[in-house]
Amino acid sequence: MADQRVRGVFLRGDEPKRLELSDGSRLMLDGAGTARTEWRRLGRQHTNVSVAEASELAGEEYADYVEIRTRAEVEWLRAVADWYRQQADRLHRQLADCSA
Repeated sequence: MADQRVRGVFLRGDEPKRLELSDGSRLMLDGAGTARTEWRRLGRQHTNVSVAEASELAGEEYADYVEIRTRAEVEWLRAVADWYRQQADRLHRQLADCSA
């Protein structure tokens, strides 16, 4: 369970922003260079946290940020998956035409 004293303080950085927490650590939704997209708590140690934990760490003031940022990432991942599916279908049709 998240530390009840830690809360979101402000957003910082470029898009997508990181949420600065009251203990100096930061929350970010990260998927770059990994097979999974997850909320990460960055500080002395990098820790993966669930959406629920990220929301709890963000506190009442920034819980909406966690939800909106997560929903945006979900839609982005779905759009990318659709594009890859279209490319696979196109190549599959070309392969079928070549074999016919």
